[in-house]
Amino acid sequence: MISESLKTISRLFASHGIRVFLVGGYVRNIVLGLSGGDVDICSSALPEKAAAIARGAGMTVIEKALPLGTIEIRLKTPYGDEVFEHTTWRRDYYPAGGGHRPYRVEFTDSIAEDARRRDFAVNALYMDTESGEILDPTGRGLADARQKKISAAAEDPSVTIRDDGLRIMRMARFAAELGFTVDDTLKATACRYAPLLADISAERKLAELKKILMADTRYPAAQGSPFIGLTLLKETESLRYVLPRLSEAEGVAQSEKYHAYDVLGHCLRACAAAPAVYELRLAALLHDIGKPEALKRGGNMHGHEIIGERLARDEMNALRCDNKTKAAVLPLIKNHMFDLEGKARPKTIRRRAVALGQKGFEMLIALRRADVIGSGRQSGAVKSADNWERELTRMIEERMPWRVSDLNITGGDIASLLGIEPSPVIGRILGALFKDCVLCPAQNEIGTLKRKALSYYHQLLI
Repeated sequence: MISESLKTISRLFASHGIRVFLVGGYVRNIVLGLSGGDVDICSSALPEKAAAIARGAGMTVIEKALPLGTIEIRLKTPYGDEVFEHTTWRRDYYPAGGGHRPYRVEFTDSIAEDARRRDFAVNALYMDTESGEILDPTGRGLADARQKKISAAAEDPSVTIRDDGLRIMRMARFAAELGFTVDDTLKATACRYAPLLADISAERKLAELKKILMADTRYPAAQGSPFIGLTLLKETESLRYVLPRLSEAEGVAQSEKYHAYDVLGHCLRACAAAPAVYELRLAALLHDIGKPEALKRGGNMHGHEIIGERLARDEMNALRCDNKTKAAVLPLIKNHMFDLEGKARPKTIRRRAVALGQKGFEMLIALRRADVIGSGRQSGAVKSADNWERELTRMIEERMPWRVSDLNITGGDIASLLGIEPSPVIGRILGALFKDCVLCPAQNEIGTLKRKALSYYHQLLI
């Protein structure tokens, strides 16, 4: 439970009359019987004194955020450095607007005051690293853990949320990861202060959103779900400050024949039903984002996938998503309406698969299944996804080329065969050979490719 390195730090500080405590997620998870969590330590020692004690014992110290009382202590072990973040107990003073960083900090020797400035009571539990005793300065952390509930660490939830608007997303994230409910007063407070999220940087909001989407992977034993966190963002009217275009889907009705929920409810459920791949869940969350605009334009939702690709790009750009994530997500949104009735021919499926790439096509199959589950109207077999999966299996068994570079002939081979210099003609021949081999992978052998290359060249000369 407590590593030898931490015991070393604990004994060292104790020799100077200072008790060291584990705090936050690690202690919470011990109480909940979960594994993992960040190993953060704290004490009443001022950062300069804590650093001096550690350096005096030959430990490496990095002054990570001295104004906030945070230093990093590194111990060398046979397995590499073990790192502990030590923070001095403190009181925080935040500016109006919920901008996350306190403008003034006062250090204190009161563990109760330190607990009150933290986010949630269940995260304000402390464990004495010498005795193993768990302290609950707010008087609510242990009860919340037993009741699987999140409440504010401060007696007044307004203080907790007003100090840092990002705590609204953190509230949703912890509930999603732990399978917890949220205290009614805290939830109402989050709703009242939701506009504070407008002051939070896009990067920080994206980091929390990603954690919400992957919530069930953090502590599998807790049986959390991204649906819990996303629903809290919706219910606290916070979603509009994270994904404003998606939030417009709330209340947009769909055909009851195919959907049991409005567009937003469907998107949240499709996201939760998707396999735990970040890009896939983000695509599932945004896949129908174009429906409200399509409905306004034409009175129906036709073409919403094209509108949705554009709107999803806008959302992702606003959140500063990286290009790799956008390249994975946007084609899924654009193609999610392909072959709805499962009637596409094998060659059509193959062409679409090649356009997406093997990984992209596998995610499109998973998205289609999640889309159907998220409708609330159908379970079990999904004809189109089943057809695609069977065709994908054949493609793999036949060793179908996924790229021109997978052909068993190169542009150089073709130039030598035809006795010509590199030119666009060679590219056109390679493209034609690739299309043939996608439909009939057996043709991807050098003899057949050479014969077909000669034939295509002569056709181009005519």
